[in-house]
This record gives sequence, structure tokens and C-alpha cells, in this order.
Amino acid sequence: MGTLSLITSNGQYKKYTYTHGGASTTGVHVFTTKSGQSVAPAISTTKKPLSQLNPLDISPSKVIAKTNGCMYEYHETKFYGFFYQGSGNPMYINGTRYTTLPTSSIMYDDPKYFPSFCIKSDGTATIRWFSSKDDAELALQYCDYVIGACHPLVYDSKCVFNQNVYEPEVLGGKLIYNRNDPSDSDTRYNSGITQRTDKRTLLGHKGNGTFVMVVTDGSMSMKNAANLMYDLDCDYAVNMDGGSPVEMRIASGYGPAGKVSAGGGLSIHTAVVAYRT
Repeated sequence: MGTLSLITSNGQYKKYTYTHGGASTTGVHVFTTKSGQSVAPAISTTKKPLSQLNPLDISPSKVIAKTNGCMYEYHETKFYGFFYQGSGNPMYINGTRYTTLPTSSIMYDDPKYFPSFCIKSDGTATIRWFSSKDDAELALQYCDYVIGACHPLVYDSKCVFNQNVYEPEVLGGKLIYNRNDPSDSDTRYNSGITQRTDKRTLLGHKGNGTFVMVVTDGSMSMKNAANLMYDLDCDYAVNMDGGSPVEMRIASGYGPAGKVSAGGGLSIHTAVVAYRT
């Protein structure tokens, strides 16, 4: 376990220094939702500032906090992962728009495809990889939204870097991360995505039904990011985009108004948005 040292607290926002394994990360910005609040994806096929990104079907007046979303290509209209914006709204797989799920897709074929952070209608959350169109269609019946992510960090309340963690047999039974061979082709962890120590955007869910949005000003290893989300009591958590795009914004009345992170300000394709339900 690591150590969270509180720097400041304001509304639903807290700022920490996090220390784990002898490494300290400063400027860890944490926004936690509460009852009557949830999170949703916001998507734009043309890059926009985070301040301009809002989910479909949710009034901007209900938005209370935002972070940047998943990885994207700087010079292409391409953002990675699977995004489900709710029933009747367009879905996206690696930036391609769908009105219904495709019959064939890299999302079904590649066991290391980007993890899908599923926000379920009953207030719980999980991380999924889908094996077929039928599998995804069945899962979406129980989801309000799905947010594409980069790496699984905490799965079923276990840090994937600290012990062998498997998905349920009914979902494939695969090992999430092989500590002896991170490139193991039969696991869910995509070691091909950049693993360098970097600034982080993280998203998690807690057993009490709240969501945890995190942005770091300082650089952090993936293992320390996973332990941070574990130490924040997440039952499921993922790594989102990192580096220069990382940004957190908070609406007035829910924490320090405006941009609280040191970096960010770049135009992006996707965001994670907390809102009043």
C-alpha cells in the first residue's frame, strides 16, 4: 500500500501527494462523485478543448467535472477504444461511427483490445472485453454507458500488478496481467501501448457506487497508478490518456472552479464527464 498525503480539499475535490515504492507523485487531483451523480463519455469527431466537450442527452448545466478520455492520434481523426453513448446514440470503435454493433471487429478478435469501462444501470461498474457482437449486445442491455480506456488497473477490488487476477470463466477466464511476462498473448493487458512513467488520467468506481476521476501533474508509473486507485478503494479502475493532454476541470460549487490541473488545454476527441443525474 502507498501513502496519500492530503494537500487541499474543496467540495468533492481533493489534492494529494502519493508515495508508493519509494516514488512520490505530486499534484494528484481527485474528484469523487456522490449519490445522485454519475459519469458518461463525451465525444467529438473533431478535436475540441475539454471545456467544450459534453455528453449527448445531458444538459451542460448538469455537468460537474471533466477529465480527458482515452488515447487518440494527434494528426488523424482517430480515437481508440469502444464508446457507447447510450441507447439510440452513435457508438464508436477506434473512431469509426456505428449505429449498430458491427458483426466483425478488432474489438472481438484481439484479446488485448482496449478495456471497456462499463457504467451499469444498477449503479455498479465493471471492465469488459467483448468476444462477439452478441456478447456486446447482451452486455449493453445492462449499461448506461461504456468508456474506452487504455489499461486495466484494478479488477474486482484487486490490483492487477500485485497478484494474479482473472476475469470470471463465463467472460473468458483470462488472466488480466501476467507479472512474469507482461507481453503474454493470452492475457488482457496490452503491453504494446506506451508504458513509460508519465502524467496520468485515471478512472475508477468504488463499491459504494461512486466514481473516482484522477489527473496527476507529476509523472507516475503504471504500477503506481494501479496502486493509487487501489488505495482510493476502487473495485474497478482503468488508465486513460496520459502525458500533455491530461486535464481536470470542475464546475463552480463542486470544487475549485475551472481547470485545477497544471497541464492540459489541448484539443482532444474524448472526455470523461461527471454529471448530476
